Parts: sequence; C-alpha cells; structure tokens
Amino acid sequence: MEGNPKPFVRRVVGAPSGQGGFLLLETLLAIIFLTVGLTTVLRSYGSSLKALGISADYTKALVLLERSLWPYEAAGSIAPGTFSGEFSEEDGDFQWEIKASEIMDLGICETRATVSWEKRGKVRHVSVVTYLKRE
Repeated sequence: MEGNPKPFVRRVVGAPSGQGGFLLLETLLAIIFLTVGLTTVLRSYGSSLKALGISADYTKALVLLERSLWPYEAAGSIAPGTFSGEFSEEDGDFQWEIKASEIMDLGICETRATVSWEKRGKVRHVSVVTYLKRE
C-alpha cells in the first residue's frame, strides 16, 4: 500500500450534512404556528356563531312585530291606548307592546309597536312607528 491512506468517513444516508439539528427546530416552529392559527380560527368560529344567533333573534323579532301590528293595519284604524301581550309557546321569550297616541285633533294616532326579549341577561327590543287612523 503506497501513498497516503484515506481516512474512513461515515455518511448517513438521507440527512444533509451540517443541518441535522434544524429539523427539530423547524418542526417545533411549524407546530407553534399551526396551534396559533387553529386557535384563532376556532375563536372566530365561536364569535360567528354568537353573531348568527343574535341576528336570528332580531329577524324573528321583526317577523313577530309585523304579526302583532298586522290586525291594526288591516283594519286601518286603532284606538288610542296601550296594548300588550305575549306570543305563543313557541315564541314565549318574546313580548309585544303597541302604544297608540292621538296627534292633536287630526284623527291620526302615532302607533309605536315594540317586540322585546331577554337574552343572556340583557333585554333587547325592536320598534317601529307608523301612523293609523283613529277609531
């Protein structure tokens, strides 16, 4: 054997030389970013569901408001005073109130219809004002 012998070099197949430690760090960073991203998405999803529930309540209240005011609108007139009540068992969380007050001697009543309900300890309401002939 002549010349300089070559030293024995051991190579691991599949691992780039000099970057063996970065694979663990990259994996941990990817898991952290994924966790933060999923947490943000899940919070947004919960907020969206809450907003959707509130919107559904307001839409239902508007439908019930029209239902409570319709008999007076169909008759075309209303007597001055305050009328109130509750809806059927299905809509038992909602209450309605109609206040009709005569405007001077014009024979017209300003009619304010309100539907209210309680959700999460807070009273919410929807109102509309219309003018009807005095009975």
